[in-house]
Amino acid sequence: MTMKGRRFRRRLRTMLSVCVATCLGALDAGAQVEQQARLVEQGQKVYDLHCVGCHGEKGDGQGPAARLLIVKPRDFTKGVFKFRTTPSGSLPTDEDLYRTITRGVFRTSMPEHALLPEKQRLAVIQYIKTFSDRWQTERSGQPIPIPAPSEDLGSPESIARGKAVYELLECWTCHGRAGRGDGPSAATLQPDEWGNPQKPFNFTKGWLKSGPTPRDVYRTFMTGLNGTAMPSYQAIFESPDGENIREGDAWHLISFVLSLREKQNP
Repeated sequence: MTMKGRRFRRRLRTMLSVCVATCLGALDAGAQVEQQARLVEQGQKVYDLHCVGCHGEKGDGQGPAARLLIVKPRDFTKGVFKFRTTPSGSLPTDEDLYRTITRGVFRTSMPEHALLPEKQRLAVIQYIKTFSDRWQTERSGQPIPIPAPSEDLGSPESIARGKAVYELLECWTCHGRAGRGDGPSAATLQPDEWGNPQKPFNFTKGWLKSGPTPRDVYRTFMTGLNGTAMPSYQAIFESPDGENIREGDAWHLISFVLSLREKQNP
């Protein structure tokens, strides 16, 4: 992870902590409820200005622009989020939602909102949570640790081992032997949770929707993508059997996946 990336994460964690302390600080229960209500009210104003056109007034992804988009806007009423640091099936953290709002989603119509004031981004997160009852009954999942990439990431040995893992885990059935998204199962996938046709990612071109860095790819492998056919490999990689799956194989798989893109785009 770059120094800039580490500074961003530290700043974001501090900012979120300060926001919670400021907006929902050590007050009595009634005051906390009032503070939260004000934050949600501010978030609604941000949502109505920047989000309602695609995601709709009800947060159901049925905004007036939705029918014009190839990738349909997220339906927040389902309480299902693809891009997270939390385990498969769980709710994302505020930091996860903040990252998506700030970065946008590559290769979709979801733009980045990095220029939107930070307080507004934090407030709209609280408003988005009002669309699904899951936020009233469940807590966000515990983030999965994302370590620094291995020192041999991208080496010929790491790529070769990653290719073997790719075959062993049968990633090719969806993504294809050469990683072009044309595996035998690709045409059989049902629409995702939001009604979008599922197309396994073509590793030979473009950035993954959740980010292009090795740590972004690691996060996707470990969390899976809720609402889609992409599963989590957390249990496999965090408890290697030492025979088929070995320590460090997650990074070797990433080496192989990233090598596919590099070969096509030197």
